[in-house]
Amino acid sequence: MLLALWSVPRSRSTAFERAMYERGDFLVIHEPFSRVSDFGEVDVEGRTCTSQEQVMAALVDLAAGRPVFFKDTTDFRIDRLGANPGFLERCRHAAMVRNPGDTVRSHLVMQADAPSEAMGFGNLWDIVSAVTDAGLPMHLVDGDRLADDAEAEMRRYCEAVGIAFMAESLAFRREPPASWKATERWHAGASESSALGASPAARKRLSDELENVALAFERDQLPYYERIRETLGGVGV
Repeated sequence: MLLALWSVPRSRSTAFERAMYERGDFLVIHEPFSRVSDFGEVDVEGRTCTSQEQVMAALVDLAAGRPVFFKDTTDFRIDRLGANPGFLERCRHAAMVRNPGDTVRSHLVMQADAPSEAMGFGNLWDIVSAVTDAGLPMHLVDGDRLADDAEAEMRRYCEAVGIAFMAESLAFRREPPASWKATERWHAGASESSALGASPAARKRLSDELENVALAFERDQLPYYERIRETLGGVGV
C-alpha cells in the first residue's frame, strides 16, 4: 500500500503526518519531492534520489515490501506525476488544504520573501488535476476541520483510503521523526504539540507591508482553493 498526501504549506499537514507516524504500521516518508526540488537530492530510506522520477521509483519499491505513507507540500512544483501514470495508479491519493487567509499569513511569518506561487494552491491544483484526469479517486483533508475535530477528520481519511482508524494515533507520544531535522523550524508546532488538533500558539502579527502582500497572495490563491474543494467534494462539508 502506498498512501500519498499532497498538501499546501502551513495546512497542518505535518501534524497529520505525525499521527500517521504514531500508528506504527506505516513507513512514513517526509516530503521527498519538496526536498529533491529544494536541495537537489533526498535520501529515501538509504536510497539517494536526485529527481522526481527517482523519488517515485524509490517509493514504489519501498511499498512493495511494506505499507508506506508519504506527504509532500506544494511550495515547489511537482510536475512529473502526469508523465508517470503507473505511479499515480499505485497510490491512494489525498489532498490537504486550509483556508488561504491563514496559510498565507503563516507562510509569510516563516518566509517573508516567499513568492505567491510558494503558497502552493496552484501547484496542488495541478496535482489534483493529474490525479482526477487519470480517473483516480482523491480524498480531501481539511486543515480547518482537523483543528475543530481531529478524530472525525482522521476517521474520514481512514475510511476513504481503506485503513483502520486508530484512536491512539491522535496522541503524540513518540519523538518526532529524524527526517524533520533539516527543516525543523517549519515543524515547530507539530513537534511541540501533544496531540493532533491541539491548539497551536497564536500567530505573530505581520507588518503593515507584509499584510498587504498577504492580502494580494490570498486573492491569488483563493480561486485554486475553491476549485480544489469543488472538484473533491469539499463545498459545504
